[in-house]
Amino acid sequence: MVEAARESTLPARSRLFPWRQRRESMLPYHGYRIASVLVRVLPRRASFVLADRVADVLLAAAPSKFDALRDNLHHAIPGTSERAMRRIVRRNVRDLTRSWVDVIAIPLDVSTTTRRLREVDLHHYTDALARGNGVVVVSMHFGAWEAGLAAWNGGGGRLALLAEQLRPQKLFDAIAGARGALGIKVIPIDIEAMLQGDAQTARRIGASAMREVFKHLRGGGGVAIAIDRDLSGTGTLVPFFGQPAPIPLGVVDVAMRSGAAVVPIALLRTSWGVEGMVFPEITYDVGAPREQETERVARAILARFETLIRQHPEQWHVLDRVWTEPAA
Repeated sequence: MVEAARESTLPARSRLFPWRQRRESMLPYHGYRIASVLVRVLPRRASFVLADRVADVLLAAAPSKFDALRDNLHHAIPGTSERAMRRIVRRNVRDLTRSWVDVIAIPLDVSTTTRRLREVDLHHYTDALARGNGVVVVSMHFGAWEAGLAAWNGGGGRLALLAEQLRPQKLFDAIAGARGALGIKVIPIDIEAMLQGDAQTARRIGASAMREVFKHLRGGGGVAIAIDRDLSGTGTLVPFFGQPAPIPLGVVDVAMRSGAAVVPIALLRTSWGVEGMVFPEITYDVGAPREQETERVARAILARFETLIRQHPEQWHVLDRVWTEPAA
């Protein structure tokens, strides 16, 4: 969920001086390394307090960086006053920075994280997994995703994760390494390279990632994929909170092509840990017209999350615009 540094977003002087561009592009990685040192020496509660302060500084120093987040939340909870929205955004960004504490801290104490996960209706997932065709776990950038995924795998869940490849490479490698230490198989997909390359390059990169996804599913495992960010810009307009939003239907298509089950899961951060909310499996008809059926399933998935996001808007972390049209 940390955005990769892109050349187009760097100041013009950085493009004039390549050494400065390289240095600035490494800032996310150096920030991660500094945070890693602090989290390792501080108690978890103190790390969260520090993360809250970092969130407050980010909001004060660069409020425009969170304009897309504000717009997304206005779509989800229309009619919210600006004063109330400021409080929600502040809590949202604080929760997001706490998630990065989770990324660093969880590998140091997996057993505690596992004990603090409470699954609700887990049978929806285990029943689907028992059929042996794999499970596409559909979720969103919501709640304590990292803590929940780690606890899930620590309890025998064995989920793989399809994840955007971040820049710089060292940052991605560090995060993938932390997840790997938890037994989480990371399947990278290089969205930036897909967008910058030609159609053939995009197909090649996408196909490579999908081969790994299908391999894991055919082995009877689960693959976690988020549905709330149209990273490649090829999403289909589907109603979300009553307004059309480009949604990546490939999440559903992967399941239908492989025969895997579709099970939505949300990981809600609570005062005592993480509540893993497992929704009923969403079935599909392989004999129905593919385009209409994938859209129908996507609508059903989104409907599962709408109520939850309305109840906990501070835990829905999407920093890119979800809708093409701004909220009214």
